[in-house]
Parts: sequence; structure tokens; C-alpha cells
Amino acid sequence: MVFVEIMGRRVFYHLRSGKVIECTDSFSSVCDSLLKYGCFIKPHRSYLVNMQYVDTIDNHRVVLQTLSSIPIAQGKVREIKQQYLSYQMEGD
Repeated sequence: MVFVEIMGRRVFYHLRSGKVIECTDSFSSVCDSLLKYGCFIKPHRSYLVNMQYVDTIDNHRVVLQTLSSIPIAQGKVREIKQQYLSYQMEGD
């Protein structure tokens, strides 16, 4: 899973294959489940991103290897960059 987004009351799982799976789980329960794994970050209130697929992070967005662009909430840039750096250092 590359990233998860919420639109309205629906949660969309975006897979590496390009397939999108829609469900009606609450976004908070999805966050609780996925954030336990340590490879997910929440750059914005509507998104969860799998750090395995991050290509670049700038001051406004996370760009994924699938070319999707995920916004970063104002004031969270430093935290997101720090979480990503920590994740990368764990993998090495």
C-alpha cells in the first residue's frame, strides 16, 4: 500500500499497482492500525503515507515513487522530514 486518503466518509487505499480499494472504515481506525507499523506517516489530516514509497519531501508536499503528490499540513514539514530521516536511518 502506497498511501491512504479519506474523501468524505470513504477511505481509499492506493496500491502500488495503481489499483484503488475503497472502504467505509473510519479513518481514525485505519490510522490507529497502520501507524503501529512504523513505516507510515501522517503528513496531513486526510492522508497516511507509506515511507517505503517516498521519492522526495519538500516544504509543501511528499512526492511518491508512483508520482502521486501528497500535501503536508502547514507546520508539520519539520516533523515529517524528521520522521522520514529516522525511518531511513533504521533501514541502513
